[in-house]
Amino acid sequence: MSALTLTRETAPADGLMRSARLMRALGPDAAPIWAELSKSEVQALTAAMDTLGPSADGESEAVNQFMAAHQRLRKPAETGASVWRLLSETGTDTLASLFAGEHAQTVALALSRLSGEAAARLLRALPPTLSIDAMQRLLNLGPIHPAALAAFETKLAAQLSAGAEAGQGSGHERVARIFDRLDSRSEKTFLAALDHAQPGAGDKVRALMFTFDDLTSLDAAGLQTLLSAADRAVLVVALKGARPDTAAVFFVNMTQRAGDLLREEIASLGPVRRSEIETARQEVVALARTLMQRGDIRADGQAHDDELVD
Repeated sequence: MSALTLTRETAPADGLMRSARLMRALGPDAAPIWAELSKSEVQALTAAMDTLGPSADGESEAVNQFMAAHQRLRKPAETGASVWRLLSETGTDTLASLFAGEHAQTVALALSRLSGEAAARLLRALPPTLSIDAMQRLLNLGPIHPAALAAFETKLAAQLSAGAEAGQGSGHERVARIFDRLDSRSEKTFLAALDHAQPGAGDKVRALMFTFDDLTSLDAAGLQTLLSAADRAVLVVALKGARPDTAAVFFVNMTQRAGDLLREEIASLGPVRRSEIETARQEVVALARTLMQRGDIRADGQAHDDELVD
């Protein structure tokens, strides 16, 4: 889609404040954008950011302010609002695929309508030149013609619908997602039954499954992100009786002190029912899937850079 036509009645001050909030939400990730701005644009953005006032909650509060600032500009129609809500909840990879080929003006419009957190994720995922151009256009983004906006939202809704249907995958993939939630005994029973009913089906489903042991395939940054997000009590139970090579990968991505403490907690548990361990592992795997969908962990093993702090 080509860039949406803007009305001549622009609202540069409003666009400037949206940009200021988003730049503050991005934090250090906004460095490439700052480097491409002109001196006057830097001065205007800096001044706008100064007017936002201090925030005890840091980036999260900045995101909340960004969301509130442009909430009134969103299309009040139910269809349009639902499209942007769904897009804001969409994974980073899907967002990037939707807008990577769009004009910078269109991307700027999307940034103004998405939630602050989703807008920041999209900027990080897009090519730097497109992100920078879109941010510069967001500075002067004014009201959008209702017909153009409605057409854009209709297109996005169709793309989301098509993506959802494609995302359902094959029957083997759907069965694999169910098997991900089964305990090991039930998994073996049903896989054997599938193989008996349809030779080879069990192997196909098994190849598509994602289990607790498969978490070891994540890179160091991905595992560290998962460890920081996981409920510690759940993690302790999940690692109880884990395969030595699986447990070793988890511990190598912790500091020595954190690993020693976790080992002590696991040892102090005493006997634990296998069903409780399976449930805990399923919860950790479900969390990993959620982090992948949000883009915090890359499905291809590439995650955002993160430091391990003792």
